[in-house]
Amino acid sequence: MVEIIQNKQNTEKIEFNASENGKVLGKCAGVLTGDTFVFDELECDDFFVDGLVRAILNLMDLHGIEKARFDFTDEAQLKRLKSWGFVYNDEKSIENIAEFFANNKKCTKM
Repeated sequence: MVEIIQNKQNTEKIEFNASENGKVLGKCAGVLTGDTFVFDELECDDFFVDGLVRAILNLMDLHGIEKARFDFTDEAQLKRLKSWGFVYNDEKSIENIAEFFANNKKCTKM
């Protein structure tokens, strides 16, 4: 069974991993900068994008962080995020995470 769990051993970034039987299948990570979580790593198959990004957004929402930004220069990464509904009209940020979960039909809060 695949699990999506926070990698608490990474003390430099907030990171979630998708893993099965101890083998990491993908990861998503970033840093908290002021009042905004900045995604800067997404290394996974398309299958895990939604769960990994949503896990971090949910954690930020639980801790009262309202904003998120995707700092990927790779157009392929942005296209993946757009296909899952995280990026709209080339906007690379979410201004209100709780509102995002409430309004996004592709992705619902955990």
